[in-house]
Amino acid sequence: MKKTLLALALSAPALALGQSHSTVIDAQVVSVQPIVEVVSERIPHETCRQERVRVVERGRNRSATPAILGAVLGGTLGGAIGDDTGHQGVIAGAGAVLGASVGNDIGRRQPRDDGYYVTEDVCTVEYELRERERVGGYRVSYRYGDTIYETRTARDPGATIPVRVELNPLP
Repeated sequence: MKKTLLALALSAPALALGQSHSTVIDAQVVSVQPIVEVVSERIPHETCRQERVRVVERGRNRSATPAILGAVLGGTLGGAIGDDTGHQGVIAGAGAVLGASVGNDIGRRQPRDDGYYVTEDVCTVEYELRERERVGGYRVSYRYGDTIYETRTARDPGATIPVRVELNPLP
């Protein structure tokens, strides 16, 4: 306090000329309270499990067996019918073509078992919400003269806090 009074006394000539004057003093800290904030964080967490998956191969050629078998049966049947009419070759050929077509259609209707099973890792990302506290600043009470003032600071100031004191003459 003596330091402040000395600074004010030295500035008296400047005040007399109508100029303002300021000085910095160390004020006594009365109390410091941390300002606590809650911060939320999303933490990613990967979870994997094994799952059986059916694999079906596309584009594989189907067996020609049903069409060939149909052609043989149709040709044989046509040859037997044509034997009686005298047009054995023509009817046998037509029977073979018709039998191949029917055999091919039947082959397409058969369930395909081209698939097989494999075990694969299937992974998903989940988020865990974590909350934590952190100090976001300090509420500081300090004494200047007979009055207690409050301010907010980023750091704990310790036992004293620098304060600018400004003197302005009244008009």
